[in-house]
Amino acid sequence: MSPALHHAPADSVPAPRLAAPRIFTITLNPAIDHTVRVHTLTPGAVHRAEGQQVEAGGKGVGVAAVLAALGQPVTACGWLGADNDAVFREAFAARGIDDGMLRLPGSTRTNIKIADTARGDSTDINLPGLALSPEALARAEIDLLVSLAQRVQPGDWCELAGSLPPGADAAVWERIARALAARGAHIAIDTGGAVLLQLLRHLADPARGPVVPVAFIKPNRAELEELAGRALPALADVAAAARALCRDHGVRQLAVSLGGDGAVIASPEGCWHAAAPTVPVATTVGAGDALVAGTLAALAQGRAMPEAAVFGMACAAARIQRVAPGLPPRPDVDALAAAITALPL
Repeated sequence: MSPALHHAPADSVPAPRLAAPRIFTITLNPAIDHTVRVHTLTPGAVHRAEGQQVEAGGKGVGVAAVLAALGQPVTACGWLGADNDAVFREAFAARGIDDGMLRLPGSTRTNIKIADTARGDSTDINLPGLALSPEALARAEIDLLVSLAQRVQPGDWCELAGSLPPGADAAVWERIARALAARGAHIAIDTGGAVLLQLLRHLADPARGPVVPVAFIKPNRAELEELAGRALPALADVAAAARALCRDHGVRQLAVSLGGDGAVIASPEGCWHAAAPTVPVATTVGAGDALVAGTLAALAQGRAMPEAAVFGMACAAARIQRVAPGLPPRPDVDALAAAITALPL
């Protein structure tokens, strides 16, 4: 059976929502993140590590961890290799994340992150991921669609997160997004490059089926430049490109992360710039996931832009102050959010 033609059985159609919206992160190419800390990274040199940590990774898994830390009900969905899933099982149980990941034959990839503590940044070496035959990939997609149909209710938020494993392309994301939108879910996308551009175009193309509005995306400046097809050196350029995404590609809300320059936030109601708070930087690992998680949590609670993205920025500012994963106590995050002002552009 082709995944594009698969429909959930009639008895899996959800009842009208009674509880608060839930958030689902969908990660098709997760990773075990092995982070090694060095004082200063010098190419070609021998280094003595200051420490290391191994944790469950992948964009959606990182977002789920921050959502759980915020007290937001979250389910992590997608694909995991069955041979080395222990780190994920343990992380989900410890953090209170509902485990909706499907197990596939093989091992989940390991990504190497070298954290330079002197500079406060990291160098990543990412492996490609599970390689499945076309038949196994099609079967895994069908199984995931069935699993999501049994869980997702109208009004839930679903984040399509991260890269794709070998053999998969943007059409996989498109079929998943269309199935979720048909169930009344809000679609957020946190992937990049040509896949993001193709996905946005296809979801907005009525010739391919019902137009699927995208509720939220979070590109960085480089990703937005790739979407726009031009350099965006000034805030005004970033704002113009953000408005164009809302106008031309059916994106309802977005936050363009600009690192130390804060973020440009856009929705049909307006466009704003919010400066990043000044905080000590221990690592940049996880900052983007924290921004996405905080924004999604606020949106699921009914908060509008720019307030929702400002809360996401506060989560990112809290995350980068500590090497260990997680967030400080909620009052500290709220204090950071109160210090961020979004000004109209």
